Amino acid sequence: MQPIIPSLPFFAFPSEKVLAEFRPVRGLLFETPVDTPADGRPFWEFRSLKDLIDLYDPRPFIEAIAKEMGYDPALLAAGEGETGVPGHSWTSYGDETQVPMIVRWQAGDAQMLLTFVGTHERGALPDLRLTVLGDQAARPILRRLVVALTPFHLSRPSHCHGEVITDGQSRRLGLPEIAFSRFKALGCVWATADGLINPERAEEMAEIARSCNLSAGRIDAEAPITEDTLQLLLHPGQAQAITYRRDQRLAPELIEYIQRQSVEEVRRMTTEDLGRHFGPSCGLLHPNLQLRVIEGQPAALVAQRLHLAGIIHEIEHCPVSSKVLSINRPFGTYRLALGPTSIGPAFRHPESDVLQGTEHRTYGREGATGQDLVSLAIMALEFGMKHLEETSPAEAQNPPKHGWALKHLAEQRLNPGSPRFRLMPLAQPTYGIHRGLPVRIDKTVMAWRADDELALAIDFHHSAAGTHLAQMRRCPIPAKKA
Repeated sequence: MQPIIPSLPFFAFPSEKVLAEFRPVRGLLFETPVDTPADGRPFWEFRSLKDLIDLYDPRPFIEAIAKEMGYDPALLAAGEGETGVPGHSWTSYGDETQVPMIVRWQAGDAQMLLTFVGTHERGALPDLRLTVLGDQAARPILRRLVVALTPFHLSRPSHCHGEVITDGQSRRLGLPEIAFSRFKALGCVWATADGLINPERAEEMAEIARSCNLSAGRIDAEAPITEDTLQLLLHPGQAQAITYRRDQRLAPELIEYIQRQSVEEVRRMTTEDLGRHFGPSCGLLHPNLQLRVIEGQPAALVAQRLHLAGIIHEIEHCPVSSKVLSINRPFGTYRLALGPTSIGPAFRHPESDVLQGTEHRTYGREGATGQDLVSLAIMALEFGMKHLEETSPAEAQNPPKHGWALKHLAEQRLNPGSPRFRLMPLAQPTYGIHRGLPVRIDKTVMAWRADDELALAIDFHHSAAGTHLAQMRRCPIPAKKA
């Protein structure tokens, strides 16, 4: 297959349109190890751009899909959107390195979204990951892909197998010996000593394979379990597996639950993978390892890191209920927890000099305690989102030169520290990854106190598709009033 020419640049992807119109019902995950370079050099040594392109090569995946669908691989690689089949289109978004790459795939009425990205979740060993999201009309095609892409796996891909019917033909579905922990749901199906699964159970496995952590085991004469038994854990907190004996069928409602759950899990994985690719370099150490050297950091800085972790936890894991009380949301996140909100790596793990000096301070003879700067910036973000939602399209496209002063927070300047706030368009917009897709980071909110030398800014994206918090940074205090 010839080298891939992307149809459009990666950041030209129409994320807001896709997030508003695309309704996926199932997600698939395929992973495969990267081949060792032919010249024997280590994975991490690159002599040219070609070495990087050859490292993460999505063409084997694309060739397998083209063979399954009857497409012309040369047309897919040409980047013109053609497939060779009338009514089917293939539009790729990427750059000269080929990975990461997003593909909008339309097959008749079916719509699918494919993302190729390189990962290092097995330490120094690089892997190529493909995630697929499909809508209701795409469910038969997703089922075909589960069968057609069986060879792509990180462990023995066909440790057990069974016959399934796809597109009117009987084909072999292979299941791996080991399922890496990627989804919340976990399943294990037991086959004969020869690795055979009966057709009825295999048909069900085609509906959940690659949408949960599904593995297969072989039984022997001494095994306390019978062949074709399926065991399921739907979430990590489930204490005991649900067991389906050979003659017990998997309920359609449970299949739908696993498939629906896989959509959010695939979006989460893709957001994290692309976020790491485009985010700040963290070297060989995971950002969370900062907690291991916590004793070497100032107490005030440690407190602010923990405070920020609490804010992020409230946004991601504490949804707003209809009877919410302020005591249930100690960090004051309301709008951020209402809609889809994603957190960028630079916001989740800011540099120490960003948080330095943001702690609480006392003011006046009585030592009145003012709010910390991180909380003030989050408050500004909450009301900045409210302001954007109330702003007319004309004003949003032509914002004031010095930004908006956030009138809802005008009385805050009477509090200790006399805090000030500003919402502004970002002078140099960047991009972030929201729900697995690139979005334009074009707004920023700033907060500062009377004795601060620098303001604390949060760069973000906000639209009907949700909110993405890209980064927290220090910046000069605005000189002019809005």
